[in-house]
Amino acid sequence: MQAVSELITQWQESRAALAELERMEHPNIVDGYGRTWTWLGRSDTYRHCGTACPVDMIECFGLPSQRALDNPNYGLCDTCLDGRVRNVPDCRPEWSCSHPMHQTE
Repeated sequence: MQAVSELITQWQESRAALAELERMEHPNIVDGYGRTWTWLGRSDTYRHCGTACPVDMIECFGLPSQRALDNPNYGLCDTCLDGRVRNVPDCRPEWSCSHPMHQTE
């Protein structure tokens, strides 16, 4: 049993080291708007504010549309908001919503 436990520990350590190497091979990317895209952990896919796309498509993404701004399910950063106003209706108390724009703390 001890041998199996040691093998599992070695495997976990090796996997963590490999994950760190993979992460170093995929540095964050800053696009023309100043948004930082981080590697998703699969192939060449990067993400920012809930959007995921291949690395070669990052420059194709403009700022989110007003429709995306008005969707409470998108947690958008200040760069994506770009000074625009979100027209998000208040959620009902019985919904126990977790949308960040409705949190009072």
